[in-house]
Amino acid sequence: MSGLFSVFWSWLRKQWLLALTATLYLWAFAVDPQRARLALAAGGHTLLSVSVLILAVMGLVGLVQAWTNRDAIAGLLGKESGVRALLLAALCGTLVIGPPYLIFPLLMSIRRQGARWAVIGAVLGAYAVKLPMIPLEIGFLGWRFSATRSLLTILFSVPIGLLVEWVMERGEKAEEKRL
Repeated sequence: MSGLFSVFWSWLRKQWLLALTATLYLWAFAVDPQRARLALAAGGHTLLSVSVLILAVMGLVGLVQAWTNRDAIAGLLGKESGVRALLLAALCGTLVIGPPYLIFPLLMSIRRQGARWAVIGAVLGAYAVKLPMIPLEIGFLGWRFSATRSLLTILFSVPIGLLVEWVMERGEKAEEKRL
């Protein structure tokens, strides 16, 4: 019995969001079955509309892994690449469009190919600036706000990336010591 509990606990820790969602749906069906069915239908519709995008991104991740040279990625975006890689990452972060659930797998793929944590952090830091959206932002919030926010976001994406890298590397070293 303890072996079964151990397996369940391990699964629960890895799939906590799925378990939480299932629990909330059970609660919703107990409280108001009609609204719970509406919620389930809305979630199903969203899943169908997003699944095509996720499938396309997984295809891109496969292409990146198969067609990129690990040494080239490490040379361009790895530890030895220096500030140039971080500035490139900040620029790329502003050009990347789409929801995070599509970007995270792609970033993890280039991480596995040799990109440093600081590059991943800088891309995600600068991701808040969307170049195609700036005209809309200017229209609603003005030039001064848009320029200030965009510039500060891009400038701080590099130190954020470096800080993320520092934290991740300390955690990885601590894990290696435990093993």
